[in-house]
Amino acid sequence: MHFQNMANLLELSPDSRPDANLHIMVVVAFKFRAARLRHLFEVATGFGEYTDAAVDFIVTTTADDAELATLERSLVALRTSGMRVSFRQVPFDPAAPYRVTWAHKTLLREAFLPDPRYSHFIYVEDDIRLSHLNFSYFRLFREQLRPYGLLPGFLRYEFNDMDYHTYLVDHREPTKIADMPGVDLGDIRFVNVDTPYQACFVLDRELAAEHAAGPSFDVEASKIYGHGEAERANLAFSFENIPTSGGFTSRYAMPLDRKTGLPLHAALIRHLPDNFTNRVPPVLKFGTLPVEAMFRSDKSSGTPHRHPANPGE
Repeated sequence: MHFQNMANLLELSPDSRPDANLHIMVVVAFKFRAARLRHLFEVATGFGEYTDAAVDFIVTTTADDAELATLERSLVALRTSGMRVSFRQVPFDPAAPYRVTWAHKTLLREAFLPDPRYSHFIYVEDDIRLSHLNFSYFRLFREQLRPYGLLPGFLRYEFNDMDYHTYLVDHREPTKIADMPGVDLGDIRFVNVDTPYQACFVLDRELAAEHAAGPSFDVEASKIYGHGEAERANLAFSFENIPTSGGFTSRYAMPLDRKTGLPLHAALIRHLPDNFTNRVPPVLKFGTLPVEAMFRSDKSSGTPHRHPANPGE
């Protein structure tokens, strides 16, 4: 993939944490739409709070030169965050309108992997807030799940403006614990779920090299996994190199906190637009499963909270 030569790296701020043990390359794909700049700003602000890490925040974008100036202006408040912010222009191709979502693969292969200073690579959609707590959760359980060949997954959630409740974006029915393969790590049980989609991924250097050699790294080869072109760009290990024993259906496993019966808070990532749960009527029930109803056991009792647009279901 070739980038427009005009301004590959427009640096907004110098990195004020060059001696940090963690050095993260974050890439966000942004198909330029002015109405979505507020979400991108929130995404970038979240990474500006990674105070224990040097962060290179790179936006791959379809913005033309005039739009690029607007994009740069929208992130100017991050000049003093200590995070390096830069942009790469990807020419828009009407025949492949979502190809910008694949531009991070080139950066991973040509910039991240050859540079040993980088410790982690993060790709995230332009409306997902991946907090420092989310990142710390991944690092901790990445190591604890390593013997099982699994990776810690994330769950997207939204806030509903009608009943002030939180709902999961991608999961429409509860996951019955007894029906899913899993691994117990103390009070946390990691289980596969029907839909491992999470709109982002985190890689350490070992995982980055593995990803670069797999079919999900290629826009054509990844078609074996289904999904649209934009969604395939962030599948990573959703369906790749799954453990051969234990009945697992995905490399990603989601955490249940046994003490509360809830998804582990650190695994919840914010979908900023809140557009699924607030859509009336809901589309295919996306955004209608309450966070507390994600996991169900045979001993579960009581009536779960219902989405306001589906009170009788």
